[in-house]
Amino acid sequence: MSNDNAADRPNPVTQMNEEEVEGRLSAHRYILSHLLAKLSIDPEERKVLVDWLEERAAVNDGEEDPGAVIVQGYAEQQARADEFRIISEDVRRLVKMDGKR
Repeated sequence: MSNDNAADRPNPVTQMNEEEVEGRLSAHRYILSHLLAKLSIDPEERKVLVDWLEERAAVNDGEEDPGAVIVQGYAEQQARADEFRIISEDVRRLVKMDGKR
């Protein structure tokens, strides 16, 4: 493998349409979920991992009614939390599928 030289890296993507962004996000999610599921063989370690992911799947802005006032940056926080939830669900599903083989 070559060294991690900036000249060897592809140019950064400066502009993508929604389909490209979703495609890249989906690929990263797929890779990450599969890696986490394969690496968390021990049930106790898997529980720690899934608990950690699920803790980050909730947005806590300190409000009693989160829909009452739109907090700046809330959409970004919610999107991040959604990703943690999706990955957590994927890991659980993959581990369950792997256990049936």
